[in-house]
Amino acid sequence: MIPPEKKKALQTATVDPGGVTETAPDKFEIPAEAVRASVTFSESEIGSSTMGYVKDEWYVVD
Repeated sequence: MIPPEKKKALQTATVDPGGVTETAPDKFEIPAEAVRASVTFSESEIGSSTMGYVKDEWYVVD
């Protein structure tokens, strides 16, 4: 479970494009270390996510 202060930090977090890997057209792997926020997140807290870009929107893809 992520503590409340870290949940709040995620609302304004950004992603360092240099840490992102394109796995397929319009699909990107975003590891925890690519997340830039006012606090540090570990892989065990937020893991990594694959995001897909569809119709001008980002979605988490399983």
